[in-house]
Amino acid sequence: MALIESLILISVLLFLFYKWSTSTYNVLNERGVPHEKPFPLIGNIKWGTLRQKTSFLENVIKRYQTYKNCKVYGTYNFREPIIFIKDLELIKKVGIKDFDHFANHKTVFTEIKDNVFSKSLIALQNQRWKEMRNTLTPSFTGSKMRLMFELINDCSIQGVKYLEKQTKATDNNELDLEMKEYFTKFTNDIIASAAFGIKVDSFEDPDNEFYKIGQSFTKFRGLMIMKAFFISLFPKLARFLRMELMSSKMTNYFKTLVFGAMKYRAENNIIRPDMIQLLTEAKKHFEEMKNEQTGEHAEFNDDDLLAQCILFFLAGFETVSTCLCFTAHELLENQDVQDLLYQEVLEIEKELDGKPLNYDTIMKMKYMDMVLSESLRKWPPAIMVDRVCENDYKLTDEEGNLIVEIKKKDMIAFPIAALHRDPEYFPEPDKFQPERFSDENKSNIKHLSYLPFGIGPRSCIANRLALMETKAIIYHMLLRFKIVRGPKTTKDMMKSMKGFFMQPVELFWMKFIPRES
Repeated sequence: MALIESLILISVLLFLFYKWSTSTYNVLNERGVPHEKPFPLIGNIKWGTLRQKTSFLENVIKRYQTYKNCKVYGTYNFREPIIFIKDLELIKKVGIKDFDHFANHKTVFTEIKDNVFSKSLIALQNQRWKEMRNTLTPSFTGSKMRLMFELINDCSIQGVKYLEKQTKATDNNELDLEMKEYFTKFTNDIIASAAFGIKVDSFEDPDNEFYKIGQSFTKFRGLMIMKAFFISLFPKLARFLRMELMSSKMTNYFKTLVFGAMKYRAENNIIRPDMIQLLTEAKKHFEEMKNEQTGEHAEFNDDDLLAQCILFFLAGFETVSTCLCFTAHELLENQDVQDLLYQEVLEIEKELDGKPLNYDTIMKMKYMDMVLSESLRKWPPAIMVDRVCENDYKLTDEEGNLIVEIKKKDMIAFPIAALHRDPEYFPEPDKFQPERFSDENKSNIKHLSYLPFGIGPRSCIANRLALMETKAIIYHMLLRFKIVRGPKTTKDMMKSMKGFFMQPVELFWMKFIPRES
């Protein structure tokens, strides 16, 4: 009898779990949004992606192509319905014209109210986000980047000297190297210097504490994704369990580092053109202005400042290194492009006449800009970006025809990677063609078909910094080395990527051959 009761209880629990896991799967039908039939609990996420057999990036592109004749389409990310907007005019309407209806992201950070991430720019919402964004924006102007460039250039030279040293130690004076680890060390040293004001050399001393903290983040990012999924599926339970995406050890390390540096600089009257200095100035400005504010507004206390520092660390650590990996890979795959960029580097080096590379010089390198623009088109750091609807909203086309009714708290998204691979906007999208972004051709690119840094007021605030870092290391690298295919270089980048990560299973192996002086 006990066995029968147990079986009945298990059956009831399984039935209740099934009903809960599919309880949101009527939303897209109610909105009239075309979509594939979802699977219980995982929705439209492919089993192959969860099992690291297929690429999330490739699945996003294929789904976009499936609904080529639709202006919107939908998916279920586990239990979360998402309305994808692919028509450019509708993207403009939602992302720019009616931004106030879609001002916020849907992030797991917002589900952890007392976590340091809840105070970061990416998690803040509405008026709090707007005020923090306005406070931080002056820290990323061209004039501030110009002051910071010397720090970035020094790290770039340091990174290339390591390549030279390693190459000389080989038998044939050619170096095979895995570049994800290399560029991660490079971005780590830049963040340490240009953001936190400490000097490290992760190439010669990979055991330095700053790099080890960053490594602990990247090594356990799979665990962090699992935590993020759990928080997304069970936000109330996650809050009850006080689940953290980032360990208290990491948080305390940055707290000691940031506030220790601020205290030392204040006591010794030290001013250094790095992120801590810029955020300190932003905090002072915010405090001067806050007396004029009423109602619910952003704060900018020590925890808020710390949150922005950690956010810039995590964002810069991964996205810039990944962008550099794909750019270097495209240069080895397209030797004609690499040769043209090398010629531009030589021209700039001759123009400098022994003087160090500077911000104004590198920012005027047109072909360099074309190469990076094409790299960001083909391999954008954000596959998609999301927004959350603040109030019920009727999305209509230019003629006033209703496309879809979006309800409050509905999540919408822009399929950036798929837009970048749409042959209507970018003919032969799988080819690497920097000429798409030449002065003669870039005017032909349809507005909002190219969104490497997002869209509208909520676009990436640090895009200038990211581009500056990328251009500096590519410049010094090409000046000294030719990048070619090595024995371990992946043969098909798209097919070699598995799961949710933007990297091939073989990683980013390539060969460096010193150029003649």
